[in-house]
This record gives sequence, C-alpha cells and structure tokens, in this order.
Amino acid sequence: MFLKVYYNYLQLLIINIKIDKKIKYILYIVLLFYHYIIILKKQYNAILKDNTMRVTNKKNTKNNLTITLLGYSVIHGIIDLSCATVVFSSLLHHNFNLSNIFVFVVIYNLIAFGLQAPFGFLVDRYQAPRESAFIGSLLVLSSFFFFNIPFLVVILSGIGNAFFHVGGGSISLNFNPQKATAPGIFVAPGALGLTIGVLLGKSGTLTFWPFVLLLFASCLFIIFSRIPTINYQKTSIKPKINYFELVIFLLLLSVSIRALYGLTAVFAWKSNVNLLFALTIAIVGGKALGGFFADKFGWIKTAIIALTFSAPLLAFFQYSPLLVIIGAFLFQITMPITLTALSNMLPGRPATAFGLTVLALIIGAIPVYLGIKPLFNNHWITFLIIIISASALLFSFKVLYNYFKNQLKINL
Repeated sequence: MFLKVYYNYLQLLIINIKIDKKIKYILYIVLLFYHYIIILKKQYNAILKDNTMRVTNKKNTKNNLTITLLGYSVIHGIIDLSCATVVFSSLLHHNFNLSNIFVFVVIYNLIAFGLQAPFGFLVDRYQAPRESAFIGSLLVLSSFFFFNIPFLVVILSGIGNAFFHVGGGSISLNFNPQKATAPGIFVAPGALGLTIGVLLGKSGTLTFWPFVLLLFASCLFIIFSRIPTINYQKTSIKPKINYFELVIFLLLLSVSIRALYGLTAVFAWKSNVNLLFALTIAIVGGKALGGFFADKFGWIKTAIIALTFSAPLLAFFQYSPLLVIIGAFLFQITMPITLTALSNMLPGRPATAFGLTVLALIIGAIPVYLGIKPLFNNHWITFLIIIISASALLFSFKVLYNYFKNQLKINL
C-alpha cells in the first residue's frame, strides 16, 4: 500500500514541479522502474511461498530475497541504460560517422555478449557472483569518467556489462532453483533500459550525475543485499539424458533464432516513439511473465503455444503495430524457459549457463554484422525460423521430460 501511495505522490510531483526537461525525463525513467518494482513485488511474493525454496541461511528471509531479486532486476535495467547512453553519447559527441559508430557498436556487443561465457566459467570456478556483479557495475560507472576517450568507454562499459550479467544472472537462477520465474524477472528490464539508453545516447547530450548516482547506489545495493545460497556442486547428468549435446545445441539454437529475428525485423512504425515503447514494454512483459507462466502451466505448453501463435503475427502482420506487439510478447515468453533449462542441464554452473545463452545471442546477430540482413526480411523465412525454434524446444523438452519431470519435479 505504501509503495502505491508513494508512487502516485512522485508522479504528481514530477508533473507539477518546474525543472529542466532532460532532468524530468530522467525522473520519469526512475519512476518507470519504480512502477516495475510494485508490479513484480506482488508476483514474486507468491513464488517465494514455494516450500522447495533452498535457502540454508536463516537470515535470508522471504522479504530479503524479494528485495534482492527486484533490486538486481532494476540494476540490470540501469546497467543496460547506462551502457547504451554513455556509448552512443560519447561516439556522437566526437562526431564519428555512421560506419565508425557501427564498428564501435559491434566491438561493444562482441565484448559485452561474447565475454559472458568465459567470465561465467570464472565466476563459477571462484564462486563469486556478487563480486562479479559489483565489478561490472563499477566498471560501467568508471566508463562515464572517460567520456572523452570513446574507445575506452566501449571497452569499460562492455566488460562491465558482461561481468554484471553473469553475476546477477547466476544469482537469479538460484532464488528458486530449477524454476524459471526469478530469471525471467531478472532479465526483463534490460530491454527497457537498452531502448531508453539508445534514445538518450542518440539525443547527443549526456546529463552526467544521475547515471553516476544510480550506478553508485547499485554498487552499494550489491554489496549489502543478501543473496540465496548457491550450490556449486558439479554433477554430470549426461548419462541420464539421451542426446545431451544435441539438446544443448537446440536450446542455444532457439536463443540464436530469437536474437536473429529481433535484429532483422523491420517495422516502419518503430519511428513512432510511443509505439516503440509499447513494443519494448511487451518484450519486457513477455520475459518477466514467461517464467511464471511456465512454472504454473507447464514449460512445454507455455513455450510451444507462445511460439506457435507468435509466428504468424510476427511474420505476416508486420504493418500492424498491435498484432506485432502481441506477437513480441508471446515470442519473448520462451527466454527464461530456455535459460533455466540450460542451467538445469549444467548443475553447479549457473554463471556458465547464463553466459552460454548470451553467447548464443551474439551468434544469432552474425548475419546482421555480415551484411546479409535483407535475406531475412521475407515473411515466409521469418515464419519458418520461428517454427524451427518451436520445434527445437519441443524436441529438447521431450528428451528432457523424464529427468526434468521425475527428478527435478518441474512442471512440464
């Protein structure tokens, strides 16, 4: 109740006070993340009642873990917001042409996405997810102090982004082990932060202090928040699963297809900022609720129904904002499911599993970097690759059915 009243008070305050428009815009962003906390707090409180919660430290109470999950979720949005803003602002401030900006963005993505797999391996080896998240936030914070050196901005923010993601992702996978709800809540705000960050960065101006304060507060939260106990005991489940390597490949293929579609889809109406934000909110909602739907209604039904219905909407109705937005919501539902499934196949290595899924994202982006994006602007090719993604998940979950259903007690 207090959160709702305080939210309404902040909204009225921002509307009525007379301040610079840029500062007001940033306050609206903070308010949007605050609203996200209010929504997800209710959702995850229900999940934490699950008696299978594996927490050995008595101090890790339900409220503490709820705050930790929501905190890391919001910080994820802040990290992606900050990285996109500082990278684009720095490049545009130094008047780089479009081809040079493209090269720098590719370098940033290769660092931020490509390094998560090896960083995840190190985080698991040294059992240091909190330290990884802290180092990542600190590196992103430091990138703002090198604003006049674009290459250093790209390097610092990219490495920082990678460290935060594998640390925070590893923690999110262990709030309720083997379940997909918490990872979905953690990953969801990244899309919103990225969209806002790109828009702010391309505006050509950078208000320095709000980002520094947000990132500094994020570092403090990471240091002092309680995290769930993580079981790092590595056990091989390969003998228990047929086609083990093939299943991992198909799960990662599904992730790559999601990235490929996201980067090759062309919507003329995205130039409308309101529609762009509506699409982004749909993506955020799909990721945030996808794990919850899967845990409640079954992973196979949720994933296959979501992808089957999203395929025609995304392939054949690209000129209809409403239908594409619905399709995007359904398409993103599978994100936390594939992430958690891979993590369950690699017990004791949550950061590695998270890093591998992100590596699959960058592999899915290769056609864009190679300049063959137009090949995927065909309606039937779009439809086909989404159906391939659905088929890959269906085969994977059928193979995993006995192990996941009987031994991990997952609702498939």
